[in-house]
Amino acid sequence: MRVVIGVAGTAKNTGKTTTLLAITKFFHSKGKNIFLTSIGYDGEDFDNITGLPKPRIFVPAGAMAASALSLLESSDAEFKDLKYTGVNCALGPVFVGIAGTSGKVVLAGPTNAADLVSVIDFSPENSAVLLDGAFSRLSPMVAADSLVLATGAARNEDPRKVAREINAIYRVMSLPEVPHQNCGDQAVAVGGEVLRISGGLFLPGQGRKMLRDLDLSRTYKVLHVEGIVNPSVFLEVLDALGVSKHILSESRSPVLFVFDHPIMLLLSGNVILWERVLDQISRMGFAVCVRKSINFLGVTINPYTLSQLENGKYEAGQVEPREFLDEVRKHTQAPCTDIVLEGPHILYSWLETLM
Repeated sequence: MRVVIGVAGTAKNTGKTTTLLAITKFFHSKGKNIFLTSIGYDGEDFDNITGLPKPRIFVPAGAMAASALSLLESSDAEFKDLKYTGVNCALGPVFVGIAGTSGKVVLAGPTNAADLVSVIDFSPENSAVLLDGAFSRLSPMVAADSLVLATGAARNEDPRKVAREINAIYRVMSLPEVPHQNCGDQAVAVGGEVLRISGGLFLPGQGRKMLRDLDLSRTYKVLHVEGIVNPSVFLEVLDALGVSKHILSESRSPVLFVFDHPIMLLLSGNVILWERVLDQISRMGFAVCVRKSINFLGVTINPYTLSQLENGKYEAGQVEPREFLDEVRKHTQAPCTDIVLEGPHILYSWLETLM
């Protein structure tokens, strides 16, 4: 069985690559075929903004990787059986190859979901597909079955603020799928009038405009919002729904909000606002779900800090690891671990659920 796992960092230097290396080691030890790629450009020796050293992507012998051809050819992993995927990235055509020897590689891969799916199709059926990516370019991760988030003091040195962001992401990632539904065309199995909002809601004023354009003679039980949704724009919709009685069915059964995917809710705006949105939906007696969900495995916490000096260069440091981790855990419901401080066993327990 193929498993597709995304590893996304909320900021640079939050331990994403270290987490990816640990996940690679786990599946390699289990005899799984490894297939590595990136949603963008990762694996360089030095961070291209800070200039600080970074861990490169280690590929065990026999594993497959998809990256720009020039990067596979310059890797010390000696890739063989190179095949063109039909996909191109910023650094050229993306090829897949098998590592003849273990070594390190720079990954540069597709930046949209359709291309990513095409690349994943080159992976063996019984494989662990590992996607290296950043939270700021998360959209292709809709192709993943599961997600591990990497965050920490480089994102914010205040552990409570880190925990608050984790909580918001965790709630969005935990939204249930629509039971027995077909939102793609005309209807949803729960019945009732369906309003489909195409093109997303991510620009200020879109929510109010959408409500002004409604047919006031109809009542709706399902509002399906396609595409990217900004929480502040969606709050416009909720505020208007509070006084727009025509939206509610005559039986007062709850309106069901349907979104495409949790990731579509995290690509625009302040993610922390989603807690306010979801709380308000609950208070209004409405329900919310997604057409396709994702398995949010947990969060790796990194105490590493990054500060910019007066000369423009960056300096690395760290907060006290145990205190930082304990404080984050105290204020979040999501499973968390520091794989350097505690070892990888907690991370491995999340991955075991996929076996």
